[in-house]
Amino acid sequence: MAYLLLLPIVAGLLFWWVSRNDRRQEFIQQRLRALTQRGEPIVPTLHRLEQVATAALIPQNLRVPLAAEFEAAGNRIGPLHLAAASLISAVVVVAFTTRILDLSPTLVFLTALLALMVAPIIVLRLAQSSYRNRFLNIFPDALDLVRRGIRAGLPVTESLVIAGREIADPVGLELRRSLAQVQIGVPPIDALQETANRIRVPDFHFMVVALALQQKTGGSLAETLANLSGVIRARKALRLKARALSAEAKVSALILAMLPFIVGGAMYLLNYNLIRSLIVDPRGRFMVGIAFLSLATGLATMYVLVRRALR
Repeated sequence: MAYLLLLPIVAGLLFWWVSRNDRRQEFIQQRLRALTQRGEPIVPTLHRLEQVATAALIPQNLRVPLAAEFEAAGNRIGPLHLAAASLISAVVVVAFTTRILDLSPTLVFLTALLALMVAPIIVLRLAQSSYRNRFLNIFPDALDLVRRGIRAGLPVTESLVIAGREIADPVGLELRRSLAQVQIGVPPIDALQETANRIRVPDFHFMVVALALQQKTGGSLAETLANLSGVIRARKALRLKARALSAEAKVSALILAMLPFIVGGAMYLLNYNLIRSLIVDPRGRFMVGIAFLSLATGLATMYVLVRRALR
């Protein structure tokens, strides 16, 4: 039980440490770019380690699609994060299956191998979902700013330049990257379409389609952008309302999930002889492991259903 309780805490602390170092490296890089006159990119040590890990561990034919997946997550994670997720999940699974469930070495190896393959996929999908949500939270403001610029008589490209300069990241960053390609000769629609393919946000695709149609057929682009901004804001409001309505159920599920550990800890302190069979006896540990797996499966199922309902 001690291993079972401590391993998730250690895993969470390790993930927090990795993300904290990444944010610190990103902050230092931005400050150094602002202080240097030439503005040349400075590659941090962590990024160099990621490049070495990518070259050493990832096959050549997987580097391009994996780089596209990292781009869809805003490059907030890299190969080191996936390797850390795989290692932590494998250690947790091995400790759980050997100490708690007492499975055979073959089953331990298979479950650890499954954890090695599944954990990076889950981490990558969660990072991509978080990046899309952050993008959509700011994107309506960018659309409104572009719309006001167009109504004021500015060209579309100039309005996008202003939005990229004034809107916060990640929307401003993606617009600046697109307009940097325009400055070297890439057509604006092609540059925006490449950005849309990279970040995989459907609403950004809609904006690119609207710009392409307006360029070919004409029409009121300002009204189209206003409608798109209104739709995004309405969907966000609906998601927040659904999240508020489901908050009570999620809190109830969390309390029910914590009760077995609280009651078990209280029984351990009050009457150790009554609960020692669940700790000392391998059959008792197996029952505890099955109960923990059932509880984790139920919570994961509820989490997936709630996330799909809030999309």
